[in-house]
Amino acid sequence: MKIHPLLIKVTISTLIAIAAGACGGDGASDAIPASASPDATAVSPSTDPAMVLPTISAAMSEVRSWQVEAQLTVDDVTADGEQSLITTIHAARSGLGANIVVTRSNATTGSISGFTSAENRIVDAQRYRRDPNSGIWTVSDAGDEPASLTVDADVVGQIDTSTATVNITELGGEGVYHVTGTVPGVDAAESVEVFAGINDNLVRMILLEGGAPGSNFGGLLAISERLLPQSVEAHYLEYGRPITVHVPPIIGETDNAETRSYLSTINPFTMAVPGDLRPAPRNELMGETFNGTGGEALFIIEEYLDVEEAFVGELAGADPDAVTYARRFQIEIEKSGTYEVLSNEPFTTDSGLQARLILFTEAEGAVKWAHLSYLHGDDFGFGASYGGYTERYDEIEDAIMASFRSFAIVE
Repeated sequence: MKIHPLLIKVTISTLIAIAAGACGGDGASDAIPASASPDATAVSPSTDPAMVLPTISAAMSEVRSWQVEAQLTVDDVTADGEQSLITTIHAARSGLGANIVVTRSNATTGSISGFTSAENRIVDAQRYRRDPNSGIWTVSDAGDEPASLTVDADVVGQIDTSTATVNITELGGEGVYHVTGTVPGVDAAESVEVFAGINDNLVRMILLEGGAPGSNFGGLLAISERLLPQSVEAHYLEYGRPITVHVPPIIGETDNAETRSYLSTINPFTMAVPGDLRPAPRNELMGETFNGTGGEALFIIEEYLDVEEAFVGELAGADPDAVTYARRFQIEIEKSGTYEVLSNEPFTTDSGLQARLILFTEAEGAVKWAHLSYLHGDDFGFGASYGGYTERYDEIEDAIMASFRSFAIVE
């Protein structure tokens, strides 16, 4: 039996196992498609679904790259008890052939709670999946799978135009098309709402309401004969920004390699990771901390920061630069109560990148960290950290400093 493409996009089993499926394409475009540009002579926006839906689909296909921030929610209350699940989804698409999807799921069934996370990448029709427990990457063929990225532009093209409605409204102060409809034969899309900009026809938000079997949720929820109610809210941003989805760095690397070249995803950079530092599982798009084993740890973080949101409070009125970003990062880790900051010093990499090197330790002194904090562009803050157990830190400190010294942005 052929599975409907939309069902692939909105079920947890897919988000954990094959969420980043895609095929074809070879890169990202910097520009909004010309066909979606405002026209001074254009007539009033149409409210005919047969005209609006294909226009939105075409604009999404032409723009090629974007990011998605989404949440899938299951809230099930029956006579047998209550259970719930919330999955946050961080995703990026570059062209038609390269995707990355990171998920984090928290579930409660009665008095039992569970958590899982997953990361999937598609590069050149190959899927790379990081095991949420071991952190080990596996490779499989994604060439025969339908194109998908969580909830993608495909959902627009699958809406039944004969029963859909289009209204002109506002979302965040912007004029948008508000499309409502359904996707026939797909339980997860009993109700679909699409919000797309009038001026560029690009999707701003998609809302889905429907149901899915309990077996779709990776064993986190009780399985029953009926469908569990689920909803998805997905926001789309960063249209046209070049995004390079790299093959995970540990693929093809040997344990005794002197260095490992790390390539990030959303803001590409390179660094030579010492071979004696054992990589730990990481979620690049979410900035989560994972400690390694065997006396060493590796922690790499990437952040997307909006200047107007990030530089507030203690940093009100400060100019966004490497110093301010480092101070913001220091304030955050101090407020957490988990870490103690030891120093925050200027640092320049061999490529000329101006940064701050922050040394801090966990409250109990178990792990000491070195964090390279830097700002790239006008509104993006990023950082990368290495950590080592305190009793071993002196042994690997030189290697950490050498790695940060070679840190370079990939333009």
